[in-house]
Amino acid sequence: MPTVRLAFHRAKKILLTLASIVIFIEGAFAIVSLQFIVNAVFYKDVIRRQKYLDQSKKNFILLLVTILRIVAPSQVRITTENASIPKNSFVTDRRTGGIVSNMLRQSVIISNHQIYTDWVFLWWLAYTGGLAGNVFIMLKNSLERIPILGYGMRNYNFIFMNRKWEKDRVNLANRLAELDRNAKGVGYLAGKSPIGVATDGEAIWENSKSFERDDKQIHWPYALILFPEGTNLSAGTRARNAEYAAKMNLPKLNNTILPRVTGLRNVLLGLKSSCEVVYDATIGYSGVRQNEYGQDIYRLGNIFLKGRAPRIVDIHLRAFRLDEIPIEDEKDFTEWLLKVWREKDELLDSYYATGAFDLDPAQNTTAMGWCKLTAFEMLSILVFPIFTIFLIIWLMYKRLF
Repeated sequence: MPTVRLAFHRAKKILLTLASIVIFIEGAFAIVSLQFIVNAVFYKDVIRRQKYLDQSKKNFILLLVTILRIVAPSQVRITTENASIPKNSFVTDRRTGGIVSNMLRQSVIISNHQIYTDWVFLWWLAYTGGLAGNVFIMLKNSLERIPILGYGMRNYNFIFMNRKWEKDRVNLANRLAELDRNAKGVGYLAGKSPIGVATDGEAIWENSKSFERDDKQIHWPYALILFPEGTNLSAGTRARNAEYAAKMNLPKLNNTILPRVTGLRNVLLGLKSSCEVVYDATIGYSGVRQNEYGQDIYRLGNIFLKGRAPRIVDIHLRAFRLDEIPIEDEKDFTEWLLKVWREKDELLDSYYATGAFDLDPAQNTTAMGWCKLTAFEMLSILVFPIFTIFLIIWLMYKRLF
């Protein structure tokens, strides 16, 4: 009997793996095809085109979470700091078992970076607040060249970075100006254009007060996700980080990497007239102990192909208003960011000791639920792959018989 159960378990894993591959490939192809059609049909209708592209962005995170739900379901436990995030901003939906939230509509989300799929859980976090179609992620530019998916990410208006500031500065400034102005109804999506271009390529926008905000136009929300550490925590990055910290007389961190200052500071400066809040997320994964590396345990292949995922994903959130952050002065901002990361590191010390962000319930609120979607959303994602699978089976049957 144990042998039969083991064989059944292995067969089930193989079938789920194959199903996840088919669902992802066909789901991604369907999303990119939709984008291509939308770009062609609504070429001159920028509002409708953007709404459909935003829907395709939501569909992508629905696709990923659907696959996770099938092959490697994880529970998400969110704790929020009551001092900066109102109580019950994140609650468990009794109907679906998932989490819903009332995140603010224009935000920057910063986080420590442990595994390659950190961004999936942060994107899902935005989904809980109805912002799945309004997520923007800063990524390395090599990802832009991935066949099919690169086209999709360009349509999502993700921000691709070279990691060389002299190349990234102008690109980042222009992309932030678009986000900032569209959020106020005075950008490209409101029919506005820059009045010129500087010699370095940076767009020059009208500075008149009449262009600061237009309440007659759509205000497009955004949740911009970035990882100030710039890379995953690993044995190599930890060693290099410790060496750099000692050389520069900076604090030694046990569980995180020293954050990069320039990129985040310029993001906040570029969005200062529209950004409502900076959410500081600290992520911990069950099954990862201190001095181990999540990227080694929960590789992409292990998660999506082998179904090996953390039983619980812990996310602790606190929020900062922009007027609490000294973005105008580089030295003060550096000190602020290092303080945030020291506190994050200490929080992770506690996490690894107890297996949870063991925080005072009088000062923090906890919501826990599965990384779930509604039945309709899952069905909408699975319809095309399931239809295609049955079509292939039917064609094979007709050919053979």
